[in-house]
Amino acid sequence: MWRAKRERLLVLLELDKRGIDLHSVRCPLCDDHLETVKHSLLECKHASIIWEKVRSWWGFDSGIPSFGSLLPSLYHVQCSDLGNKIWQAVEWTCCYLIWKNRNHKVFKNTSWGPPVALNEIQVLSYDWIAKRCKERKIEWHEWLHNPKSLIM
Repeated sequence: MWRAKRERLLVLLELDKRGIDLHSVRCPLCDDHLETVKHSLLECKHASIIWEKVRSWWGFDSGIPSFGSLLPSLYHVQCSDLGNKIWQAVEWTCCYLIWKNRNHKVFKNTSWGPPVALNEIQVLSYDWIAKRCKERKIEWHEWLHNPKSLIM
């Protein structure tokens, strides 16, 4: 996320700027736009479907997140410091898995769809948060069916 926030991920457009000869600098997943960090992680139709599924899982309205956005500023919801940290973990997990899917497409010519991505996001973010959260015990059932209750 540090690299992504600073536009330092090695997306195709950045590699091209560094003089690396590439066949194309278009997004390997959608082939509709130039591959920038913002496009890859937030705007690509594949990424936006994943973000929409995550927002739906959490019960939030539509909108494209921005790097470093936390729940209160993005969705105008009052939540605790712990809630901010939980949401940040979900955001970072989404970006990690979107980038991982992009790399699978580039290096293995395979990718997976949004339903698989949502499941992975739920599992990985739960695992990360539940093992590190000392303030509150997080139950799997609650995480799957009402994650918004954990941040209030």
